[in-house]
Amino acid sequence: MIYNETIVAQVTCPGKSAVGILRISGVEAKTVAMKILGKIPLARFATYSNFLDKNLKVLDKGISLWFPAPYSLTGEDVLELQGHGSPLIIDLLIKRILSIKNVRMAKPGEFSERAFLNGKIDLIQAESIDDLINSETELSIRASLNSLQGNFSFFIKELINLIIEFRINIESSIDFSEEEIDINIKDIVNVKFGELDNKFLQLKNMILEGSLLKEGKKIVIAGLPNAGKSSLLNILSYSDRAIVTDVPGTTRDVLYENISINGIYCELIDTAGLRKTDNKVERIGIIRAWEAIKKSDHILFVIDKTIDKLKQKKICDEFMKRIAKNKIPVTFILNKNDLVNDSFGIKNIDGLSFISISARTGEGINILREHIIKIEKNINKEGIFIARRRHINQIDLAYNEFLVAKNNWRMSENIEFLAESLNFINKILGEITGRYTSSDLLNHIFSSFCIGK
Repeated sequence: MIYNETIVAQVTCPGKSAVGILRISGVEAKTVAMKILGKIPLARFATYSNFLDKNLKVLDKGISLWFPAPYSLTGEDVLELQGHGSPLIIDLLIKRILSIKNVRMAKPGEFSERAFLNGKIDLIQAESIDDLINSETELSIRASLNSLQGNFSFFIKELINLIIEFRINIESSIDFSEEEIDINIKDIVNVKFGELDNKFLQLKNMILEGSLLKEGKKIVIAGLPNAGKSSLLNILSYSDRAIVTDVPGTTRDVLYENISINGIYCELIDTAGLRKTDNKVERIGIIRAWEAIKKSDHILFVIDKTIDKLKQKKICDEFMKRIAKNKIPVTFILNKNDLVNDSFGIKNIDGLSFISISARTGEGINILREHIIKIEKNINKEGIFIARRRHINQIDLAYNEFLVAKNNWRMSENIEFLAESLNFINKILGEITGRYTSSDLLNHIFSSFCIGK
């Protein structure tokens, strides 16, 4: 795709810095090079150059890089100017470049958009650039890089290829239905259904891990009133996010706090104390607490260690029975350990973890942090990639359509209906990589990017 307009933008962050970089992409990049440098630099070679104004006076000195089409980031002619990071110098250079005909300022994400439209990257890779820039942990950086390198795209394309192969078999049987072809179409359909089902489920599991990396592992702090839940939230987040009092039922709503524990991004969720109450407001908070518990990835259930041990066991048993069908990992936090003069640390009893801490003094908190890290790092994340909500919605839509197609086949064994369903699934998945994409979707995606990307 060829654009009449050439775009320019600052690649580095605005403000004073040692180096400031400008990027120019488009058909007039050669003209810009001649006007600013007096020549076109050697392709893909760092050249020390003078940056000239319209009177051929030196504005700055720096490095120029020339990438002729199609071997560039955008697939167009691209010129990069790396000079001193003075806002004034950068501004003067941009004004000089904009004075050249058919050159304008780039819109947010326009370089990446042109790279996509010119076939240099697919839509997943384009989005992963933004995810990489906004990554907050090492794990999410690695996952974003996996997407940028095409790992996620590979899985989607592999799934699409399975569907295309399936469609070929199906549509061949339609085209040659009156011919004598030694093919048992029912056996082929059953085999392909199994392959597609396995591939969909594998992809959905990988996407779930990627979503946890991007959005944070949801860790709910639950327990009875006055067990120290809010104090635990505060000490884990190094803040006074939650109000702490001796009055039972102080926390009446769900509180959220994002934290990073040694590079592992978590969303801590403090909840109302679980008990029976006649207070209407508190009862709403308890309902929300149970909703948060059921949607969590890990539960820190806080127990007041000063109460009788038999009562502690009863609380644990009742809670585990209540959430048994949800299969969510639970760590029991025995708080107020400083008041019972017991040892701090972690114990495993009947397959459950019990950690003794004091949210008041901070003792045992590092053991809890290490426990959270250990649980997360036990999950093998090699090859995991970041999936955006858009990707998840499309894959869910495609998988649901697949299940409907499979059910319809079992009921009617109609080849034409199955072929049409497979074609629709193909288009749904194609929207993830950008094979089938509306201009509105592109505008929505790239408008969230930085200018210069």
